[in-house]
Amino acid sequence: MIDLHCHIIPEIDDGSQSLEESIEMARSAYKLGYREIICTSHYGFGKYENENYMEKFHELSKALIKEEIPIKIRVGNELYLDLEGLEAAADGRVNTLGKSHYILVEAVYGMTSQSLIGGIEKIIDLGYKPVLAHVERYFFLTMSDVRKMEKLGVVLQVNLSSFSNALKKRTRALLENNLIHIVASDSHGTRKRSYEDAAIGLRELEKIVKKDRIELLTRINPKRILEDCQIEGGGHEEEQDINSSFFSRFFGKFFRR
Repeated sequence: MIDLHCHIIPEIDDGSQSLEESIEMARSAYKLGYREIICTSHYGFGKYENENYMEKFHELSKALIKEEIPIKIRVGNELYLDLEGLEAAADGRVNTLGKSHYILVEAVYGMTSQSLIGGIEKIIDLGYKPVLAHVERYFFLTMSDVRKMEKLGVVLQVNLSSFSNALKKRTRALLENNLIHIVASDSHGTRKRSYEDAAIGLRELEKIVKKDRIELLTRINPKRILEDCQIEGGGHEEEQDINSSFFSRFFGKFFRR
């Protein structure tokens, strides 16, 4: 498998806080079945701007070789999709996924469906291919909004842990509507959204879909992104309301990160 979304670079953002923690994350990732990890540290103006990113990236790469953990790491970022983020992308300051044209983006607090779609359209105008991180968390999006983004060419990613946590109903609805193209860990450490959490989610996903679809979501589509190719998408089955669950009604006014 290829993990397209992970905060494994140490001391860069709110992910791993030490090289030792990053090594433990890599061991857990390998045990789960990952053989490549895209190091998608946050990129946010004034907070996370890739300071020392490449230095820490190479440090981790050497440590994985020393520890004999056969995982390949690649560069990436998770871009806050605000005005400053768009400017950084336009200036080439943001790492794309494995140096492809695909770029991982996320909504910022206070966004509406219109502002998120507008930001995505601007990213596309800049020549990037957007991958929307953890789409299941955005309670302000309706199924129609998600479908509209898919038609714009947005690649839709969800977190493995969301198949087993409080977001499982929303995530399952997206899956049943063929609106998931990639599943990833979004691991932030050995405690926060860990690979152990991802493993639990993967077991739940295995109960829902067949092996070939899991292969598509965890390896084939991530590999096609790294190769800068078009991903394999889903169909257009009858829509179900992703906002129908208790958690959506209760938390609908809040943005969950």
